[in-house]
Amino acid sequence: MQRRRMARWTSAVSLALVATALSACNDDGGGTEPQPPVDETPAALGLGLYGLPAPVAAGLTSAVETVNADTETRQVTVTGDGSASLREAVAAGEPLPDLFFASSEDLAWLDDADLLEPVDSYLQARELDFGDGFSFDGVRAFTVNDRLLCMPYAIDPLVVYYNPALVDFEAMAAQGLDTPNGVRWTLEEFEAAAAFASDPVAGTKGVHVAPTLDQLSPFVLSGGGQVFEDAPEPTSLALSQEGTVEALVPILSVLRQAAVTLTPEELAQADPLEWFTGGRLGMMIGPRSLVPQLRAVEGLQFEVMMTPEVGERATVGTADGICVSAGSENVEAAADTIVDLVSADAMTPVAETGYFVPSNVEVAESDAYLQPEAMPLNSSVFFDALRYTTFLPPVPDRAALDAAVEPYLEDLLNLAILNPDTIEAITGQIDEESQLVLGGTPAEE
Repeated sequence: MQRRRMARWTSAVSLALVATALSACNDDGGGTEPQPPVDETPAALGLGLYGLPAPVAAGLTSAVETVNADTETRQVTVTGDGSASLREAVAAGEPLPDLFFASSEDLAWLDDADLLEPVDSYLQARELDFGDGFSFDGVRAFTVNDRLLCMPYAIDPLVVYYNPALVDFEAMAAQGLDTPNGVRWTLEEFEAAAAFASDPVAGTKGVHVAPTLDQLSPFVLSGGGQVFEDAPEPTSLALSQEGTVEALVPILSVLRQAAVTLTPEELAQADPLEWFTGGRLGMMIGPRSLVPQLRAVEGLQFEVMMTPEVGERATVGTADGICVSAGSENVEAAADTIVDLVSADAMTPVAETGYFVPSNVEVAESDAYLQPEAMPLNSSVFFDALRYTTFLPPVPDRAALDAAVEPYLEDLLNLAILNPDTIEAITGQIDEESQLVLGGTPAEE
């Protein structure tokens, strides 16, 4: 490397000497035409922060200040504190800055609206190490039609949070109950833990799984079912498929037990997070971004496990990435800035906030992120979960899809009587409702 630098330096000096000699020879006043001065004005870039927790936005702002101080070719101005909605900003007619943060759930909408400049070729030209340096699963979350549309930055998988005071594996084992091996467990072990944590006298419940696509999907996928139809741009959910219905039968037999799960009446008293932070709920499904909020609860002990295995290991998650606007006039400078922001030096202070799994593998494996002395002690579970994380297909309007199907998902978890025929009927309604949102054709009655 030193020899290469010396060669470049020597070449530069030689060129300078040649230029000086040529200038000296032109003493008759008939020299070459004067060249226009090189524009050394730094490229001015904007970076929009959307949908990010305030500490993450503050960390990114600090990282950008460091990047600005270290380069003379670019200056990046941060807009927003992360609280604004990307979709609302675009709907209001606000122009997108050169760079902006977006969720993987917004990818289809952004791509359909032609708002993105794919980043793959620019980052490859800068020799960014996609192979070993960054989470393959994060890269997959932002890849559409074999093009990397945005650079993954933060990944947020769903795991099981549990209160070890209620889910006491040693006490369970002493009673001869099924207990997990490490951070993996079966549906039967999960059920046993839920029952152990439930105590009607103490007023505790074992588990809560919300009636949402996100929270039910890990169970469905683990059981060999499908959530969306198998298509690049799905036009329907696939919950009524035979394999999915078969997977739902054992899953719902656990999640519908009123003795161990929070009932609608109990949820009317307090939401699941209040039950958990109050020490009255043994387990709940949640993302990595929940960690700082739980750490802030004085005296709360909590740990994490993989979502239970109905068959195979599986969970779902979301991701945030840095995107380049299709309207940017400084795409090359924007790509340089992405490389800077996903470096270990720039990402480490942001990852220390605890809200996400960093896409940079070096940072994800560092103590700065893992924080081995803070809850949860087995924080590596989040990174390990990425290998088994499915990113549900980005659809143009995920909020509308959720609103359309969640009443039927509530029926699956709360109807007084449920059998395979009823499951098939309800999941059929779910798929039909999804088609109205996703552009499929509902089956005729």
